[in-house]
Amino acid sequence: MKKILISLFLCGIILAMFGCSDNPDITDSQNSIVMTERPQYIETRPPAVVESHTLKTTMAAYKKPTPPPPPPDTLDEDPNPNPAHKYAYIVGISDYEGTANDLQYCDDDAVEMKALLQGEGFTVRMDLDGNATADNIDAGLQWLIDQASPGDEIAFCYSGHGTKYTTYGSCIISADLYLMTHGYVMQYFNAVNCTKKLMTLDACVIGDFHLDVMSGTVMATASTNTSSYDVPAFENGAWTYFFLEGANEQGLIFAEAVASYAEVEMKAWAKVYHLRVSPKHTDLYEGMFDM
Repeated sequence: MKKILISLFLCGIILAMFGCSDNPDITDSQNSIVMTERPQYIETRPPAVVESHTLKTTMAAYKKPTPPPPPPDTLDEDPNPNPAHKYAYIVGISDYEGTANDLQYCDDDAVEMKALLQGEGFTVRMDLDGNATADNIDAGLQWLIDQASPGDEIAFCYSGHGTKYTTYGSCIISADLYLMTHGYVMQYFNAVNCTKKLMTLDACVIGDFHLDVMSGTVMATASTNTSSYDVPAFENGAWTYFFLEGANEQGLIFAEAVASYAEVEMKAWAKVYHLRVSPKHTDLYEGMFDM
């Protein structure tokens, strides 16, 4: 009897150890998605050179905005579902100057975002890899200012490196290694003369861009203060992959719903593998944003 009790006790321990798991269930889609951390931007230049390659706010009339409170959530549809014109500027950089900071799938992100937005009726301008210099990104953002009129819709989509620079905060990085601060980029974006704007950023530590969001804008980002991730099997950034899945496969119409879907899916995956991710969106568009 004593041996039987000992055997039962041991069986109970084995079942306790292997019969269940503290990890949440992994869906089939999550099983098939292996993600890798996007490499951090490596800065090897002397501080003086970095400072000379950092683009800060320059427009004399631009002041960093105080974000207004979110508009009342009283509309369940888009007050401007059919703008006269839609314009999008898209940047994807996998091939940076030199080799230390090259990435893999950011140009693919850009190409697929272009397909999505063209399908929504956008006229698209795009710079990939070595063409996405600081001067060309300036020109692309200025193009949005020059094209859009009141009542139109614009989008700016970026996939590439992000970094945080002392004093200036979150920056995107051009192919020729200029740090383009959130204030510098947003001075252009906020100057576009329309009130229906979408910005998506798939990059690391990019959260300070949310500080500059003004009314009429939905901003969706892959990472506030952590790394972004890639999905090698699908040749996309992880957040971009989920964003596209929400729009293309889940049939979600509104930008807020697509961004929320990307955030939920990315967080669910990260929880399974005990990783820390920080996707976020800011919604200062009145009503729902129909892309």
